[in-house]
Amino acid sequence: MKSRIFFLLSLLIAASCSSPESNQENVLPDLELQIQDSIRVDYIGLLNLMDVSPNQKKILLFDPQKMQFVISDFEGKITSEFKKERDAPDGFGFYPMAAGKFNDSGNIDIVSPQGVFEYDFEGNLISSSKVPRDEQLPFSGRFDAMKEIQFVDDKILLSGLIARGEFNKTEPEFYDNFLQLVWADPATGKFQQFLHLDSASIFQNNMSHEPGTLSANFAVNGDQLFVITGSDPFLNIHEIDSPYQKRARIPLDLPDYKLNTGEDPKKADPQAISFDPSFGIINKMTKLDNMLFISYENGYDDLDALAYQEIKSQDEWREFNERIGKKYKTHFLILDLEGNKLADFESPDQLNKVFVSREGSLWFISKPNPDVEEDFVEVYKVDVN
Repeated sequence: MKSRIFFLLSLLIAASCSSPESNQENVLPDLELQIQDSIRVDYIGLLNLMDVSPNQKKILLFDPQKMQFVISDFEGKITSEFKKERDAPDGFGFYPMAAGKFNDSGNIDIVSPQGVFEYDFEGNLISSSKVPRDEQLPFSGRFDAMKEIQFVDDKILLSGLIARGEFNKTEPEFYDNFLQLVWADPATGKFQQFLHLDSASIFQNNMSHEPGTLSANFAVNGDQLFVITGSDPFLNIHEIDSPYQKRARIPLDLPDYKLNTGEDPKKADPQAISFDPSFGIINKMTKLDNMLFISYENGYDDLDALAYQEIKSQDEWREFNERIGKKYKTHFLILDLEGNKLADFESPDQLNKVFVSREGSLWFISKPNPDVEEDFVEVYKVDVN
């Protein structure tokens, strides 16, 4: 790796709070977000981050325009590129449910609604376990590491959003039957959906909610399963094994977070699927050593939310986005594994909101340059100390 220390962001977080049972002050620890290293990958086109393997010194990227996987080493040299045609005999279908991931064998695992697939670095199919066509479910997909798969013992854990089914978003039954997570079995390719919405969730308030705002973020620590359901600002801690007993439900301290309480079901369009960025959303959660690292957006203030609703032209849209992008930043919340807040700070301008946690460090991809079409991307190694 070409080690280039770019800068040190000293984000000294100090706060105190009083417990109802005690007058003692609890002071948050000082934490620093440090961009340690950068890897420049020369490539003409848009690239998404899927995975990083420090052991193999490999980076898995994806070009959504060419539908092409790109693998780079830690020197930034592209070592292989391959495509999988959607209807090819060795293809995984139209889209993955989450980002591809390096496995312990040095190959790449991909989970799609069609099953579980393993490829080598050249794109050769090593193994596949397919779901019968009549049993396939319409899970949503993702081409970057905003959604990941996680290996847990001999199974794969991932979120499993189904936006439309027997019930639609305007019906209470949609939320009563909604299952957030999925176990995928690499041996059989079969999926097992599990984990209903918490009874206290904002999504159980008899209002209509956009399906995308229910997409779960999760992390695993031993026998603990941490879950944040979409825009619902609570950390739910469950046992990792069935029946997934709930151990705790902890409110997240998100300053200025604008919670979307939903829409009157009688006024909502049952077929429409949209996203309103004027409301807050939890982008991602990952475990980092003995911490939980959470990315979130606060949403807009009332004036900007109104301005967003009144946009009528492409020029107005561009001007609005440029102003909003400078005003509202992605935030990172850090918790300990008991759900106690350790820090909260804004993301540096260089970092995209897509990242992975590997071997005690975070790995981010750079933001696209809005002014100049660049022929490279940067992948940053970031530590929190």
